[in-house]
Order: sequence, then structure tokens, then C-alpha cells
Amino acid sequence: MIWLSVALGGAVGACLRYALFLSIGTVGGIPLGTFIANALGATAMGLLAALFRNADAWGSPVRLFLLVGVLGALTTFSTFALEAIDALRAGKTLIALSYMVGTVVITVAGCWIGYWAGQNLGR
Repeated sequence: MIWLSVALGGAVGACLRYALFLSIGTVGGIPLGTFIANALGATAMGLLAALFRNADAWGSPVRLFLLVGVLGALTTFSTFALEAIDALRAGKTLIALSYMVGTVVITVAGCWIGYWAGQNLGR
């Protein structure tokens, strides 16, 4: 059941990321589809991690479906890295650096905000 949860979640997350790629793509030289997938996924990861902070929930099929499967496949460090390298190779240094710094700052901030929101829901 656990492996199936992760696999199904991964399929959902990968399809969501691909849909973002197709619908948004690159804007002004910045791979905005990947950026949005990573920002949304990191924020949702923080939120759900806070909501699932109960130790008993960490091994549950629902938690694994959402965090490991859906969000693990929605967010993508390897695509982010390749897109940054592609921009550098194309001589778009400012775009590449902006994309790299912006992605790290926004995703970490989003995860932090999501976690904070999850801790404070219902207080």
C-alpha cells in the first residue's frame, strides 16, 4: 500500500508539473512553469509537514502520497538545475543568476510560510 501511494502520488505530481510547463513555459527567459511548480510545492510541503507533525502520521499512505509522491514529483531540483545551466550556456547570465537565487529564496520562504500557517491553523 505504501509503495502504491508513493507511485500514484508521483504520477499526479509529475502530471501537474508537466501541465504547468505546457501552460506557462518560459516568460522573459525565465522558466516560469518550473519556478511556480517549485514555489507552490515547497509552500505546500511546509504546510502539510506541519499538519502531519504527529509522528504516527509520518508513515501513513496519505502522507506518503501527498509529500513524497505528489509534492516530490511536482517540485524538481534537477529540472531547475538544467534550466539554470541552459541559461548560462546561452549567455543569459543575469537571467540564470536571478532564476537560481530567486528559486532558492522563494521556495525556502514558501516552505517556511507554509509550515508556519500549518502550525497556526485552528489556533
